[in-house]
Amino acid sequence: MSAVLRFSLILLAAGILALVARALFVSSQAPAPAPHPDQQVRIAAADLPAGLLLRESDLSWKTVRPEAIPKGAIVQGSPIAAKLAGAMLRNPLAAGATVLAGNIIQPDAPGFLAAALAPGMRAVSVPVDDVSGNAGLIQPGDRVDMILTQKVQRGSQRATVSETVVENVRIIAVGSTFTPPRDANGAGNVNRARTITAEVSPPVAEAVTVASHLGTLSLALRSFATTDRNGASTQTAATVVAQSDDAKGTRPTWGGDVSRALAGLSDGPPPPPPSSGVAPKRSITLLRGAEKQELAF
Repeated sequence: MSAVLRFSLILLAAGILALVARALFVSSQAPAPAPHPDQQVRIAAADLPAGLLLRESDLSWKTVRPEAIPKGAIVQGSPIAAKLAGAMLRNPLAAGATVLAGNIIQPDAPGFLAAALAPGMRAVSVPVDDVSGNAGLIQPGDRVDMILTQKVQRGSQRATVSETVVENVRIIAVGSTFTPPRDANGAGNVNRARTITAEVSPPVAEAVTVASHLGTLSLALRSFATTDRNGASTQTAATVVAQSDDAKGTRPTWGGDVSRALAGLSDGPPPPPPSSGVAPKRSITLLRGAEKQELAF
């Protein structure tokens, strides 16, 4: 090999080594890529039963490493994370369990109303106004009692009577919406709808329909508590008061029970006039042959 060719090969090898050394130096000086940040996923804040219409208080956030996030988890910032309020839970979740997209049905999904009903239950709608509907403050997921107020004929008088006809009814829609209305900032709005839809059993549906034709139905909001929502005995048991065992010890509330002016019209005939304190006179007739004698005492 000639000296010129040998020298050229040495220069080429030196250049290659220099380039490799430079590349190694630059890569060693470059900052290491930042690890993926932890993410927030939706979890159940308490034990949640199947069929529950979710509220914000039912859910919480949990910090999870990206590689530990289960498939289908609802991650903070995702479109579905902002639309969980009012969605229905398909299956029960234990406290702390990750909420997956497959666990819920969105209110705008086809067949949501039928899916929201428990097996064997029916949806019945009744008219309301600002007064009978608690000024629009009753929202889907609330539980209410239905109070019937009507005018009845008591002898020659018209009397007003009120009674609770159905207890512990779950509201599943207000107007045509299944979720509480919210403004642009996410704050809740009052929904002054003209109808409410409740989940009831077939006998209770019949009772509600009859009551709505007898008079005015008003809604009395029941206390909201976690134990009420989780207990199987209180989740689906809407009852007709007149058909319950406790009805024997109760009575309707008449106008005379709350108004002294109507006290005589509340139940049965008007009371007798007050006594003057002087006993009325009584008399008997004695007949002796042709004689007739009146005796007063």
